[in-house]
Amino acid sequence: MSPDDADMEQVHKDYEAKVKERISGAKISQLAMAAPLEAASTSSSSKARPSTPAESKKPADTSDIPPQKVGLLSALLAVGGLQPAIAIMTKFPWLVDAYPELADLMLRVMMQSILPLYESTMVTKERNPSFTQPRARYGAGGVSAPLSRKAQLTLWSPTPPCTHTTDFVFFFPDWALQVPLCSSLDDLVDVIEPLMRFIGLHISRDPLFVTKFTRLGRTHLISTVNNINFSSETRPYIRPGAP
Repeated sequence: MSPDDADMEQVHKDYEAKVKERISGAKISQLAMAAPLEAASTSSSSKARPSTPAESKKPADTSDIPPQKVGLLSALLAVGGLQPAIAIMTKFPWLVDAYPELADLMLRVMMQSILPLYESTMVTKERNPSFTQPRARYGAGGVSAPLSRKAQLTLWSPTPPCTHTTDFVFFFPDWALQVPLCSSLDDLVDVIEPLMRFIGLHISRDPLFVTKFTRLGRTHLISTVNNINFSSETRPYIRPGAP
């Protein structure tokens, strides 16, 4: 490990210590932490506990501040720089567990990757635009036409959900140009599966991606089974023992 990565080793140790602390804390039940019950006859004669001195103010904890490499990795994933981002995640695979917001950025990349395949394979009818457009409102003066949403640039990635009046747009629209796109169902194995190894169980942070991916996976399995059955049916019959 290079000297520049010594701080990352300390961050890894701190993360493992926090995980062990949460595990040990979860094993302690509320009943075990409760004070022992005393008899009613002795409760009146029990001495009052001495008052604890006021706790001194502790300095602000800076251990939760992410290291510089985490900020760099977030920026690379946000602008679509997959090659250097994957190099960092390969060197420090525990970063996604310590900072789950990195999984949101990787899920954003994978969602963009399967988008053209999902649109061409699963979408069979035109979407109703009324679900994404603001509707007219009823007030004291009658029906009021909905206001058009104003586009507002943002540095946050993934972009925040749009509101009734504001539509957030990521400041760098060309981030998706470097994302590999899936053009066939076989690309799910070649493109999505290697990227999914970096986030593992954190895929559950985006239910919409899970839904689209499982639908494509089901279609892929059905097509594979049909191809196997077709090849077995068209195979010429060979009599046992024939030369």
